[in-house]
Amino acid sequence: MATDIAPAFGVVDYILFILLLCVSTSIGLYFACRGGRQRTTEEYLMADRSLQSFPVAMSLLASFMSAITILGIPAEVYKNGTMWWWFALSHVTSVWITVSLFMPMFYKLKLVSVNAYLELRFNRVARLCGTVIFYIHKCLYLGTVVYAPCLALSTVTGMSFEGCVLLVVVICTFYTTIGGLKAVVWTDVFQMSVALIGFIAILIKGSIDHGGFTNIWRINQDGGRIEFWNFSPDPRVRHTFWGISFGGTFIWLFIDAINQYQVQRYLACKSLNTAKWALYLYGIGLVLVTTLPCLAAVVIYAYYHKCDPKSAGRISRDDEIMAYLVIDIFRGLPGLPGLFVSSCFSAALSTMSSGLNSLAALTGEDIVKAIWPNISEKRYNLVNKVTVVAFGVFIAGMAFIADALGKIVQTVMSFTGILGGPMLGVFGLGLFTTRANSLGTSIGFATSVIFGLWLSIGSLMYPATRRALPLSTEGCEESDMINSTFTTWSSMYTETTMTPSAEPTMENEGHRSGVLGFYSLSYTWYSCVLCTIAMSVGYVASIIKDWKYPENKEVVDPRLVVPISDAFSWCIVLLPAKWRQKLGFDDNKTKDQESAVDAKYHEIAMSDGKDLNRT
Repeated sequence: MATDIAPAFGVVDYILFILLLCVSTSIGLYFACRGGRQRTTEEYLMADRSLQSFPVAMSLLASFMSAITILGIPAEVYKNGTMWWWFALSHVTSVWITVSLFMPMFYKLKLVSVNAYLELRFNRVARLCGTVIFYIHKCLYLGTVVYAPCLALSTVTGMSFEGCVLLVVVICTFYTTIGGLKAVVWTDVFQMSVALIGFIAILIKGSIDHGGFTNIWRINQDGGRIEFWNFSPDPRVRHTFWGISFGGTFIWLFIDAINQYQVQRYLACKSLNTAKWALYLYGIGLVLVTTLPCLAAVVIYAYYHKCDPKSAGRISRDDEIMAYLVIDIFRGLPGLPGLFVSSCFSAALSTMSSGLNSLAALTGEDIVKAIWPNISEKRYNLVNKVTVVAFGVFIAGMAFIADALGKIVQTVMSFTGILGGPMLGVFGLGLFTTRANSLGTSIGFATSVIFGLWLSIGSLMYPATRRALPLSTEGCEESDMINSTFTTWSSMYTETTMTPSAEPTMENEGHRSGVLGFYSLSYTWYSCVLCTIAMSVGYVASIIKDWKYPENKEVVDPRLVVPISDAFSWCIVLLPAKWRQKLGFDDNKTKDQESAVDAKYHEIAMSDGKDLNRT
């Protein structure tokens, strides 16, 4: 094969890429000039709460379909088999729980910032903790989101890396700033479609080259790649049915149920039923989006089952194999390399635009209004737009220094990754029981975070070992070597965007006893364990605090607690009424309690520009 990568990106490829940027910009301009022209906060941040199910579902899918989906998952399945597919089940379970328990409460409150619930239920400190965690995670993540596709484009086209970063950031910030949430959602629909087409092109080409997908599947079966029935109860085994389907549900609940950039979009639907249908469609789409990368991995193995590119020295990291495949099989087919690069850019643009909009929403609702509670509507909307631009500039800076800060970014991402379980525990304590109070919840959160840090650092210091599926080089020929310059970009991208807290367990698997056994815990159980610790410790600490200081018992508004007995009546209804009341699942407020909570409810609601007395 040829050794020069640049010629693979021709005129047609350039046209496809430029068309992608032009369409995205045009959508932003359209919504900037349409309707209210994004002059109000409600329109700018929440699309006047008028969105339909389909575009919201596609937008939510676009946020999920990042480089982990396009580059990381195919590499994972190629190397370790198809057990990953069971994440489709945990996706569906997460969506069902979100629709049943989380969405009705958040939609009823009509708040822009999901963290505002924490202030209503606990205090302002809890709200700011949620905001800070989201800031750290999103800002660092979005920097790497821009870095990777720009390095790709500069490698295959010769365009300067700096010019590419400015081009992408300016276009994405531009259409997000002027078009608001509507522009973000509808560009996501377009960009999601492009990303899906990229996967479909790979599946079609692979099927043609191998005489049908049946032959591809047979090759993978012979190579031991098809595996769905690992029911081992050992939590140290990296991928099992129980770990992925049950533990994975907690991972996705953090994203689907309490993450600002997801919640903000389904709360922008015109009705609760519309929002529910958006989540149902999103759940169905997640099954597709989980399946396509797995099928792409199956195609990759069919091509390289006799000559693994990494073992042959053609690539330096497992995560580079998807980019290697595209350049390998699409060389000489005008437009298809450009389609793949456009797919990567689509994933980056959709993730960045959603992130910018959600960062602006949190900044305005959680920071600006706290400092300037009487800000006018016009000025507040201007502040939101300036915030989008400011974060765009900051993310561009992060992209420029991403290479130098790669290890730091990875470390910080590992710390923010373990906060998902504790934060889910905090929301769980607030939503599902009236016994939890501010002090007890803080103790539960801190305990869970400390345990998570210990577990994460220990797994880095004492990584486990694992069994690897066999890879062959018996069919390699020296003449097959191709230049791996192109693959550098995918290495950096997946290195800094895969969940780093899980990396030791994702790359290793072992069976050790004692303290070291904890360090072998599969990453699929991290969020589940940490959420359980946060809720258990927080619940017990709350009961002890109320027992020791009954005069300082916090008044909890039952309107802020989800009637979990309704959603899980088949389980909780079996408990005696007295037990349910003691556990906090049933609670009848007095008139004095209602009056007290109404005062707090209204005070906090007014700071967010809402009148929650309507609930």
